[in-house]
Amino acid sequence: MPNAKVVFLSDLDPQLQDIVVCQALPGMEVTAASLSLDDYKKADLAADADYLILWPASISEQVFRAAKKCKLVQLLSAGYDRVDLSLARELGIPVANNGGANSVAVAEHSMLLILACYRRLVHYANLVKDGGWRELQDRKPDVYELEGKTVGLIGFGNIARKVARMLKGFDAKVQFFDKYASASAQDLAELNAKQVSLEELLRTSDVVSIHVPLTAETRDLVGKEELGLMKSSAIIVNTSRGGIINEPALLDALNSGSIAAAGLDVLDHEPPDRDDPLLKADNLILTPHNAGPTLESLTKRAANAFQNIRRVMDGEEPLWAAVFENR
Repeated sequence: MPNAKVVFLSDLDPQLQDIVVCQALPGMEVTAASLSLDDYKKADLAADADYLILWPASISEQVFRAAKKCKLVQLLSAGYDRVDLSLARELGIPVANNGGANSVAVAEHSMLLILACYRRLVHYANLVKDGGWRELQDRKPDVYELEGKTVGLIGFGNIARKVARMLKGFDAKVQFFDKYASASAQDLAELNAKQVSLEELLRTSDVVSIHVPLTAETRDLVGKEELGLMKSSAIIVNTSRGGIINEPALLDALNSGSIAAAGLDVLDHEPPDRDDPLLKADNLILTPHNAGPTLESLTKRAANAFQNIRRVMDGEEPLWAAVFENR
């Protein structure tokens, strides 16, 4: 039997491409190429591919339609929001994500942003670098501890559950809202978590952390009304996707003091324009959508990708495949 032809399209540098390609399993012939190639060259590669691996998850309709032999589009990313699922459905090509391979990285980054907001880490680090120090007279603490606080998780999938486990080590209380997922009594007891409505979560949480995909249903899930329910001392963190929090509403809430702070790894428009007013909010910590890409997660993503391709080669259904629906 001839080797399955796998085309790996990415914007990774060659050293990182090699980390992915080295995870290929016997019976796979892998061609790695840059997403910066023009569409005609990418279409030529796709036309010969039995399987496509993508990172980031973005190819044109021309390239997608050229992949007539393709049995699976395997993403190294977690989200489907940059993939034309309607076109994939038309072409009959399943699309699978990374199977939670980046969940540890994103959960850790969520904790990082929570603690950085609570301890005003960026502010005080910059203060010291600029020659300052904390004030010695009339000192009023403006940082907080996580112990005993209530953390509300919007979404309760793989990443959120890892965050919940980490929060146990801080003796924080956990509650969550998830429209589609629930947890067993054993899980709730193990994670010391309870399920609540979105309104209750926003009203009663000291920290809100977002862990849902970006879909038509979740776009602007947290807007002016939702932010208005939060405590003035509360913070909100998003390591999921930009667009879930309405950014103009968030900026108003930060500037008015209706919430205390925010930590975002994702924005609706990435990278932000240099004159984006969010960049001027001193109670907002921004990171460049780098919660998930770690060296460890890259290896795990690659292993998942090739193991999922092997499943399809063996006549099984792929894991982690998107439900074909308009989003």
